[in-house]
Amino acid sequence: MKDYVYIQSNTSIVVTAGLQNDNVTNPDAHIPDRLKVNPVWPKLRVMIKVGRHIYPSLIVEWNTVKSLVKDGIITIGEEVDNPNDVKVEEKAKDLKDELKKIKKVTDIKLEDVAE
Repeated sequence: MKDYVYIQSNTSIVVTAGLQNDNVTNPDAHIPDRLKVNPVWPKLRVMIKVGRHIYPSLIVEWNTVKSLVKDGIITIGEEVDNPNDVKVEEKAKDLKDELKKIKKVTDIKLEDVAE
């Protein structure tokens, strides 16, 4: 897989990697509600604009992007090595850096919340 990909979109939409969170709960805290969760997903989002543009290829694996492809809202196109755009390169680097920072990323599942 190459580093960048063309995506054709019918509408402008923000896609996220999911609803990841970082559990920073302190079990030794002396307060009744000890649960503390920090959201990670706001740092892992990309704005897909109307038309055909280049984006980091790692977003192709995100469930939000897969759902939009399935619904026919966006189309994944050709993969390329060089986007010829400094902003796209910076965004790809920022996304990769954020993914490296995340120690333990978990998705919130409805089954877990219901228990």
